[in-house]
Amino acid sequence: MARLKTGKRARLPDSAFAYVDSRGRRRLPVHDKAHVRNALARFNQVAFETDTARERARKRLLNAAKKYRIVPVGFITGELRSERRHAAAGRLVIELGRNPAPGELEKRLRTVLRDPTLAVLHWSDVSGAYLDGTGKPVPLPAQGERRGVTYLERQGRPMTALVHDPTILDDPALAETVMDAVRFVVEKDRLHGQIQATSTDAAALPTGFVTLLMTDIEASTVLLRKLGDRYGALLNDVRGILRAAVSRADGREIDARADEFFAVFERATAAAEAAVAIQRELGTRAWPDDLADSRGEPRVRVGIHSGRPTLTDLGYIGLAVHTTARVCSAAHGGQIVVSAATRVAIGASAPTGIRFRSLGRHRLPGLPDAERLFQVQAQGLRVKFPRPRTGRRQADDRRARSEKPTRPEESQLELPQPPA
Repeated sequence: MARLKTGKRARLPDSAFAYVDSRGRRRLPVHDKAHVRNALARFNQVAFETDTARERARKRLLNAAKKYRIVPVGFITGELRSERRHAAAGRLVIELGRNPAPGELEKRLRTVLRDPTLAVLHWSDVSGAYLDGTGKPVPLPAQGERRGVTYLERQGRPMTALVHDPTILDDPALAETVMDAVRFVVEKDRLHGQIQATSTDAAALPTGFVTLLMTDIEASTVLLRKLGDRYGALLNDVRGILRAAVSRADGREIDARADEFFAVFERATAAAEAAVAIQRELGTRAWPDDLADSRGEPRVRVGIHSGRPTLTDLGYIGLAVHTTARVCSAAHGGQIVVSAATRVAIGASAPTGIRFRSLGRHRLPGLPDAERLFQVQAQGLRVKFPRPRTGRRQADDRRARSEKPTRPEESQLELPQPPA
């Protein structure tokens, strides 16, 4: 079905939509047969303000289906299943509230959500991975696997991950109910020392010369206004992509706050590989219609820098951390920008298919010297972006833009190699 163009959408009356919220935002167009079918398929993905609003939208949608002689068997079946799942989730909350049953969370979730393969994994800083109930590291589902991952965090740190059938938690309200129940049990188990995997151990993070990767979501405030309560689900999806890519490249998550994500790698090449995997997956992910506008939202900026940060009990500190944040801020959504230090650290060992394009020298806020920046290029990644987001124009930026490297896709650097 062709996407409903903005101009045509604006000309449609409110009656052409199954749902209009209190802010006047219109959802689920039902002005023709194709869009009615699409609305039937997407009904349970919409976050309705109240149960009354949901019921009103459901009746409008069913009337539209009747008008176009559509028999919504799948929709009605899905509604019945949704009601059963919500009832089961309610029972789960009551049951766990009365008896937390340490160690039985996974078993009970499998029964209530009717997913016999559901797994409850707990994050371990010591192992740098999610562990199952026996303490064994378990990899997150690889790209293309038909499994969903829902994350539970604690003060911005990874805590618990549910690996499940992707269809069972596609309803935001149901997902919130289930995760509230899971949080209750996990927090109580942590208090009684039942979950050893979630203990924070900063000393397990790599030291010395490391490579730091930072990301954030471009125009996240705009997305938040668009999505409202659904923004949490989007953030979970994005973080799932980030975590899976970092884990596959042997990286370690350091922190995740709001729309920012911070990770560390012992090898610079691994950080570049993870960044490329992140952008490729984000670029191919099928987002809901009201997310994917002309800019292809959501877009994530990625910044990478190599150096010697200081490791404390609270994590990394030092100029290397600040530089990574500034490099990330200079990037645009969908772009990967690395510092000269990372480019040198990779040297001639760049992974196959990954190239580096010089963006010139730029003054980044708060840093003492101009940084030479590079854009990572690879198949499947966007190529053209505006100039780096430095917020200022410097004379050395203009000189850098006038430089002509020997090859257009690979700039030659004569910089000292990083210490071993």
